[in-house]
Amino acid sequence: MKNLNIHCNKCYAMGKNTPLTLVVAAVIAISIAVVNIAYAASNTVTIVTTEGTLIYTPGQPIWNPYAPNNFIGVVGTYMSLAFYNPLTAKFYPVLAENWTVEVLPNGSGILTIYLRHNLYWFNGSAVMPFTAWDVYAEFYIGVKVFSWYYPFMQPQYADEDIRVLNNYTIQFLFQEWSPQQIYYVLTTWIDTPYAVWKPIVDKLKTMSVSQAAAYGNNVTKFAPPYWGLSPYYVQLSTLSATYQTLLLEPMYFNGVPLLASWDKIFPFNDWSIYPKYVIWAVGGNTQAMTALLARKVNLAFIGLSLQQEATINASGLGEYNGPNYATNGYTLNPNIYPFNIPQVRQAFCYIINRTAESLAWGGLYAPDPYPVPVANFQPSIQSYPSSVWSIVTVHCTTNWTKAAQLLESAGLTYKNGQWYLPNGTPFKLTLIVPSGFTDWATFSSAAAVSISQFGIPTTLLALDTSTYWSTIFPNGEYEMAMTWMTWSRGYGDFSFLASPWWTFPAFNLSKAWPFQWPNGTCTPVTAPSIPGFTPPNSTIVWCVNSTFGYINLTNWGVVFAATVPGMPQYDELLKVLFAWYEYYMPVIPNLTQNMQFNYNPADFDIIWWIKGLPPSSWLLFTQGAWGETLSVMLWNIGFGALAPPGVVPPLAQAAVNGSLWRIDPQLAAFAGWSPSTMNLEAIASYFHIPYTPVTTTSTTTTTSTTTVTSTAVATVTSTVTTTAVSTVTSTATTTAVSTVTVTKPVVSTALIAGIVIIVVVIAIVAAIIALRRR
Repeated sequence: MKNLNIHCNKCYAMGKNTPLTLVVAAVIAISIAVVNIAYAASNTVTIVTTEGTLIYTPGQPIWNPYAPNNFIGVVGTYMSLAFYNPLTAKFYPVLAENWTVEVLPNGSGILTIYLRHNLYWFNGSAVMPFTAWDVYAEFYIGVKVFSWYYPFMQPQYADEDIRVLNNYTIQFLFQEWSPQQIYYVLTTWIDTPYAVWKPIVDKLKTMSVSQAAAYGNNVTKFAPPYWGLSPYYVQLSTLSATYQTLLLEPMYFNGVPLLASWDKIFPFNDWSIYPKYVIWAVGGNTQAMTALLARKVNLAFIGLSLQQEATINASGLGEYNGPNYATNGYTLNPNIYPFNIPQVRQAFCYIINRTAESLAWGGLYAPDPYPVPVANFQPSIQSYPSSVWSIVTVHCTTNWTKAAQLLESAGLTYKNGQWYLPNGTPFKLTLIVPSGFTDWATFSSAAAVSISQFGIPTTLLALDTSTYWSTIFPNGEYEMAMTWMTWSRGYGDFSFLASPWWTFPAFNLSKAWPFQWPNGTCTPVTAPSIPGFTPPNSTIVWCVNSTFGYINLTNWGVVFAATVPGMPQYDELLKVLFAWYEYYMPVIPNLTQNMQFNYNPADFDIIWWIKGLPPSSWLLFTQGAWGETLSVMLWNIGFGALAPPGVVPPLAQAAVNGSLWRIDPQLAAFAGWSPSTMNLEAIASYFHIPYTPVTTTSTTTTTSTTTVTSTAVATVTSTVTTTAVSTVTSTATTTAVSTVTVTKPVVSTALIAGIVIIVVVIAIVAAIIALRRR
């Protein structure tokens, strides 16, 4: 399909200001599997990606979020309706100002989103106003063509269930309401300017659901022009597969507020220090290391060995090496004897020598003793209520005596250094691992040694990475395979917790699986009462006797989808899940991945994070939030948490003088910052600035949810009127401040001119650890 002509009466092009006029009534962006490594101030930012070097040919649909291999997530010059921090379970409104939820008696729900005014798309030479129609295009196409959010939203109702009420209000009717859906909607990147996508939307409006699905191929081939919706935009004249340059928007463009509007959303930003990013794709981590040593880049997440890190450090570059949220593990096929026996599975928890595995990779990964989908990382663990975490009682440490007792209880015997099955057959094992994951292959080699030394001869097979993940692993063609234990950042990160099953695909969710509480008993569990929700089957756990029962994971998942963090039902269901993980051990925990990044300390000063912030706070700046598209370090600049040495970051200044809690309390709540958890005196001392003790009242971002109890509607159709929303009377999300006065750091023009951020994209073959599989 040819590019559409986007010159329209909505555009402000080259100084021609035309009033906003919408002439038509007009809808989760597809994210690329890429990990961005940002570099600050005259910095070279190294961003590690599993995508490798990009392929770019003019005319490709690289600005099409529905197309594979697009550049949307590479350049990241787009915003979501809100950010979500899973550690604090708090939102930060961005494109959206606030939102309300109305739950109807028949189990459906209405989400109404109120957008900010005075935001604009920009491509370097023209602007277009951002309106609800842009959001409409994003979700309408996603739902009708690609069945996003099914079964909660259904494609046959997309024409009526996604409604623009006015230029800055959009409404969604979910045929089946799940409170988790609001998190996915709000953190979707908006990258579909309606003026560009209108012809496709109009065609889809004439189509049935089957026709729209068939038209999906046309949608993915459509090559729209570039328009950005963020404080930075792509310099199209320098775009290539190797380099992508991002420039800071002007404060105003022909009288239209660009950066001036973003300043109101992010009042503590210090973008002016870092006006330029260069995303640089190189062939691997060796090339990236060379670029670092040559000072061609200044920030890199590239997963180096200890020897390489020593070389980097000796050159005067800085290094951060701390816990990440990703934990790997081993899954045993429960369809193969004797791995269907709980005691045999539990034995492997105590056979593996995690310390030896960690040392095999230079000690960069930390042993994880917890057989539940939570990383062995204190901010993650501490994010869970004590009532939930108290269910975790098993610690998987090397204890061959206990492992032997478990195997013997299952009828296995040990003779002359070899374990035997009850029928006298020697117990042998094959362990598989993806060969391209060099760190995993190294871990697994050490694991195979320890298992063999225990008396179960183990053969290690390193298989082609593509075949491993596309065929062998998902089809359950293994006895023992390396996999992920968790990607969950904490209590609020329900996206992984809601569906961890892909990490152990040999488990058939239509089957019931053995269950026991940590205290050795079994008591039945039925779906907890949730207003407006009736599960198709309320049985989650049933018991054969007082010590043994079964769990239906499908039923558990259906009910869990009707909960969100903070609900007592959410907590109770997590306890059930954790208890099952401990008993049947679908994944044997192994090592928690460390996060590394290297930086030029002449361009970035991150020491104040370590001196004054608890890890649960400052890790937001290294890990990012849901809904974030730009490099993590770029958002440090947006929040004002990063600056060169000698410059006080605005966020540090605001925390020390207390203005953070007065000007933007939502940011404080979102980040999990409070005077009681921060060492504000240490921050003030580090920067040699005055400290003003602060007493605050916690402020949280909440969503207004109303359960309607008036006359029920027998069936939810696609004809909900706007009057439904007018009945919602509860308070919506706290609106972010619209105007603030903030003292920005004084930086010389010479420094600003010299600050260029370069992002180095690393190929998967060389990117062996750290953030590559986020």
